[in-house]
Amino acid sequence: MAKSKDEDGEESTDFGFHPESQQELELEDTCCVTGEAITSSFCRFPDYRSGTMMVMAKTVALEQLRKGISLATFKEILVKRHGKRILAEYAS
Repeated sequence: MAKSKDEDGEESTDFGFHPESQQELELEDTCCVTGEAITSSFCRFPDYRSGTMMVMAKTVALEQLRKGISLATFKEILVKRHGKRILAEYAS
């Protein structure tokens, strides 16, 4: 995600959404924290390198959300998968 200036000179966030070039990512079939097989997901986060949407089992997601760290947990998984340099590709 890139930062840019809008017409008023204010900093804005460019999500880079271009409908003609977007593709839906496949959902992974196991919880990225526990590895348990899941049939549906509660919390999702993209892993663009793998071309998939990481998922957390509902019980794990609720536990992480209560702690306020669900995104931090996904980022830890990304680092384990791809190394620390992957975080430069994610704005927040």
